[in-house]
Parts: sequence; C-alpha cells; structure tokens
Amino acid sequence: MKKSLFIVLIIASFLACGDKQDNESIRKEAQISGKITAVDSIDIPEKLVTYLYNETKADYDQIEIEVGKDGAFTSTLPVDRSMSISIYGDYGVQLLISPGDSIHIATDARFEKVAYDGKGGDVNTALTAYKDNNPTEKLLESEEVLSPQDYALLLDSISIEVQSYNKDFLANHDQQVLQDYVMSEEAFLIPAKKLAYALYSPQGAVALNDSTFTNSFNNLPEYKKEYDLNTNNPAMIANYLGYVWEVDALENTTDSREKAFMNCLMSLENNDYLKKKILQSKVMNKLEDNNVSFYENHKDEVDLVFNNTPILATVSQKYDEVKKLLNNPELPVDTELLTFKSEDATQFIDEIIENADGKVIYIDNWATWCGPCKSEFKNASPALHEKFKDDVEFVYLCHQSKEAGYVPSISKFKIAGKHYFLTEDQSRPIFKQINLEGFPTYTIINKNGDIVLSDYIHRPSYAKTTEILTGLINEEI
Repeated sequence: MKKSLFIVLIIASFLACGDKQDNESIRKEAQISGKITAVDSIDIPEKLVTYLYNETKADYDQIEIEVGKDGAFTSTLPVDRSMSISIYGDYGVQLLISPGDSIHIATDARFEKVAYDGKGGDVNTALTAYKDNNPTEKLLESEEVLSPQDYALLLDSISIEVQSYNKDFLANHDQQVLQDYVMSEEAFLIPAKKLAYALYSPQGAVALNDSTFTNSFNNLPEYKKEYDLNTNNPAMIANYLGYVWEVDALENTTDSREKAFMNCLMSLENNDYLKKKILQSKVMNKLEDNNVSFYENHKDEVDLVFNNTPILATVSQKYDEVKKLLNNPELPVDTELLTFKSEDATQFIDEIIENADGKVIYIDNWATWCGPCKSEFKNASPALHEKFKDDVEFVYLCHQSKEAGYVPSISKFKIAGKHYFLTEDQSRPIFKQINLEGFPTYTIINKNGDIVLSDYIHRPSYAKTTEILTGLINEEI
C-alpha cells in the first residue's frame, strides 16, 4: 500500500512538474494567426514581419511570418509580458498581446478593416475602439501655430475631457492590460504632447526657454514598468526627454550637451525606472550609431544606474562589439567607397546616372542612426542586391551622419554596392532633387535617366519594388 502510494505521489509530482512547465511555456509565448484578403491594387503579402520590443537591449526583435497564397498565417511569438507589437506586410497594425494569448486576425491587405478573435481578441477590439474614439488628436487640430502658453492651456482643457473619456472607457473594460495602457496614456498626456511641441513645432525653441511650459518635465509622474506596453505617450518621454535636457548646455558642443544630459538624469529623483529607460535609450542609440565616446566618458554613471540589472551586461557587450567593429571594419568584396568628381552637389545625381552606363538605378538614401534603414540592411537589401546585381546599379547615399560611423555601418551589414558619404552642404541639393523628406528614402531611376519614383514605400522588402525593377530592366514600364 505504501509502495503504491509512493508511486502515485511520484506520478503526481511529474504531472505537477509537467503542468508547471506547461504553465511556464504559456507564460512565455503567445499564438497569432489570421487571414489576409487582397484589396484594390494591394496583393496578399508573401510574409509578415513582427516587431517585438526587447527591453534588455532597447531594440526590436524581428520575426518573419510566412503567409500562404490564400492569405492564411500562423506563428508562435516569444512573449514574456504584456506588450505592444507591430505586424507589417506592405501595411500593418499594432496590437496588445499577453502571454498565453491566441489572437486571430482577419484583415484586408491595407490593414484598414481589422477584426480580432480568440483569446486576447477582445482586448484589441476594445483598444481599436479606444483609439478611434479618443478625442485627443481631434481636439489638438488647429490650422494656426499656437504660442507655448496657448498650447499649454489647450492641453489643460483637453486633459479634463480625456480623463472623462478614459473613466467611461475603463468602467466597461476591466482587463489589466487595458487599465495599464489607458492609465499610462493619461499620466503622460501633457508632458508627452509638450515634448512633441518642443521638438517639432516652429515655436519649440521659445517653449524650451519658458520655465512655465517646461515645468511638467521636472515633475513627471512615476513611470511604472507596466507602462512599457504603451508605445505612445510614455515612450515619447523615455526616448526623447533627454534631448530637452541637452538644451541646458552652456555651450553648443558634444561634451557640454552630454554633461547637461547627465546632470539632469542623475538628479531625477523618485523615478528610478524612468531614469533607466532614458539612459538606456541614450547609450544604446549612441552605440547603434557606432559612437563609443558617450559610454566611455560616462561609464561610472552607466554602471551605477544599471547596477544589478541585465541591461548592464547588454550595454557592455554592445560596446565591445562596436569597439571591435571600429578597430577592424571588413567590407564585402562588391563594396566601393567613392567620392563624386564634381564639386557641385547639384550634379551628383547626373554623375550617378552617367556612371550607371544605361542601367536601372536604385538609390538608398540612409543615415547611420536610422533604425528603419538598418532594418532593411539586415536581410532585404542583400537579397535585392543579389537578385539584381547584374542589371541594377545599387547606390547608397549616406546623409546627416558622423563619418566615423559610416564605414563600420557598411561593414556591419555587409552592404554591397557603390557608397558615397555626403556632408550637410552636399545633401541639401539632393533633398530637393529627389523629394527626400526623411530616412530611408528609395529612389528608382530608369535606363533613360528619369526618376521613376522616390519615396519610403519602395524599400527592398516591399514586393512591388522587385516588380518595378524587373519591369524597368525589361523596358516593360
């Protein structure tokens, strides 16, 4: 009897362990599936790319999801907490996902008519309704540029209405993930909108010198770890507040700006998690741009803020990788580092066309600090180059970047083709010639030297790009 009981207990313990392992597995992953239908001129994409934010490395992990010819797709994602994820084909959508979810998405190829089902589907249906009916952006619409004082007053009035809207919404939705999302949106509404105004409005410089306007930056609400699931207002503060701090620099030099940044960061009290988020964004962005000086100059502060966290090891490892890359950049065989013969930047495009000898031309306008640029470099750019290397002239123009990080970036991503580094003065005329409004911008020129298009859409990973290049090579378009 005792022996039988012992065996039963052993089996029970194994089953319990199995249940525990299954629960652990559930807690660390989520299922996503769906069906995409073609719409208008937009075909069903061959694959989707899912972007999941990796908190430790302050960057996005990319997971490719194959899409069947019937538009069906399914994937298991490593999800260890509630988070926002983005899913893109040619178009995309953002949703909230939690460990254990099994969300099913039915959408058109534009991701304009999206319906959710399955576990976690109710959260995203509610979130879509919350965003669609949120009065914030509508109330902020104005044809005139408001002064900092008037904009601050407008935000105060909007805040009252948004709080009422949030209260009504949460009264009908008690899921914790929605509670965290909405409360974080509300907590950082005013400082985030003020920060965007200060960085992007024509009145921004005036606003930064107005202590009344900037006071909310010095009295921020607590940034809780749960707020990381919201990539709107809280993320705006974590990623960009440091730029405002640098305005306090006594001189417009790199050292002075970094000192002002660190002084403000280290004086940030009772908001330890936000302090980590801001510094992590700063140091990792510098290292991603192949800049090691910030880390080297402020290593003591970095070690102090990240002490006893996995971030410290990540930053240190990233520094070692970048340092090695800077000391020994190795370029692919098919890479050419060139300079333009003409001293007149308005002639650069003509020189590119002349050097192409009648080939179709694909110009990638990029910057060393540009995340989307580097995202394409990882897989899509090499694949496009390999497919068309005999028929297309691949040209890369590096704009608005530090020259020290230029060659290491080419080495890191193994970017074959013809490369030119441009100064600010050289870039300016090209901005006008090819309608360059941001990075990346891709410019396609036909065999006759005519610009066919110049935009962000026709990136290497976009299926239509391959079609257009093929058509131009065969002179069918």
